[in-house]
Amino acid sequence: MNNKRSAPVRETKFDKVGEILVNGRIVVAGDIIKIHGEHGAKFRFNSLVTNKETGAVWVDCFEMDKSMASAWRSFRPDRIKLIPIKRSRKNVNRG
Repeated sequence: MNNKRSAPVRETKFDKVGEILVNGRIVVAGDIIKIHGEHGAKFRFNSLVTNKETGAVWVDCFEMDKSMASAWRSFRPDRIKLIPIKRSRKNVNRG
């Protein structure tokens, strides 16, 4: 017998999106980013949140401490800076 009760999902005033476009690159949930003004800290992007009533926009992310998520932080989207993608060097034999 299934006695589980379900409640309807209520509408909230917040709209969450799991990706954002920064400097021509798409950042999705789970990507590592840096924030201007936060010296030496790295963050794991979670979502872009918009308050439907006031129009306020912010980015939710986790602060990374020794490759583990530690603190929940929020910032304005214009403070995001990307960590450059490391390119691999190809060993080319010239001969």
